[in-house]
Amino acid sequence: MYLLARVLSQQRKRKDAEALLRESIRILEEAGLGESPACLQRMMFHSMELMNLKQLDEAENLRRKILHIMELSKGWDSLGTTAAAVQLSVTLVALGKLRESEELLQRCLAVRKKILSEDHIQVASILVHLARLSLLRIISDIKVNNDLCRSHLVRGKRLVNDAIRIAEKILNPSREDQKKPKNAFGIELERIAATGILLEALEIVGHLDSGRMAIQAWAPANSVLLLRLPREHMKHGYFKIDVVRIPDKCWLFIWPAKYRISLRYTTLRIHFNKFEKFDYEHFEQALRRWVSLYNEPRTRNIVSNALRPLYMKCWRTLVGATRHAPFMDAPHLQDLLAESQQIMK
Repeated sequence: MYLLARVLSQQRKRKDAEALLRESIRILEEAGLGESPACLQRMMFHSMELMNLKQLDEAENLRRKILHIMELSKGWDSLGTTAAAVQLSVTLVALGKLRESEELLQRCLAVRKKILSEDHIQVASILVHLARLSLLRIISDIKVNNDLCRSHLVRGKRLVNDAIRIAEKILNPSREDQKKPKNAFGIELERIAATGILLEALEIVGHLDSGRMAIQAWAPANSVLLLRLPREHMKHGYFKIDVVRIPDKCWLFIWPAKYRISLRYTTLRIHFNKFEKFDYEHFEQALRRWVSLYNEPRTRNIVSNALRPLYMKCWRTLVGATRHAPFMDAPHLQDLLAESQQIMK
């Protein structure tokens, strides 16, 4: 039943697969094998099918049951328990229970650092989950608490930087790490996992820049000035303003006002906000790293084949983040975007 359910799942016959999985688990539980590794494996797969069918409440209950069994049998200081907790956290995120999901992930992070190491790929995967949670917290709090959103933004950036550092350390090992005995198949699997983590982290960088601009849009302006200029002046890309004094610790943001562009004139909205600069360099480094994954022979095959959909998804996110960004016309960034488009072709 279980094997047939896996085949049906591959054929996208998810309802039939889910029914078979449910029956398979019932048989094992009635035989007193409800907490056996075989039954736990089926429960895990069943919860994935429930997620695919959008039956989130059932998936949550099943994953809580799995975590409870793992806690009783192996305790929290176990990689198997952390794997079950991560799966539950994903379901909690889908249900909007962000705080509980974050608490679970923080606990998993501490356990994995203790059992494995600070720079292990499984630690990096938790960091990516936590960074994505920070993005969701920005979205949920953006209209309520702007200062809290900024703290989520700073935290998300720190988490994603740590994940990128770990992934790159695995992809570019030191001489000492290269001397450690490892089989070729294990090394290749680790490289694929590290590349996947790196792509997820780079995608989050793009979302972070979008989140930064969203926070800026919702931040209350200290002052706003509308300036009407002939369109001829806009062709040159720069102009001089002498009569405006900018308060200390404030940044100047200028963009065209929507629906105020005519044939001869355009109106600019000039905002003075107490907010940090956009991190253009951080974004540019992310895009440059994306390009290098294809240009480097060691990772070209991985992103072209094993991780092709994730590589393309990451590119769409990074490029999408530049569309409304004030730095998109920078020459060096335009060259990078052109190179990335050529890779996609």
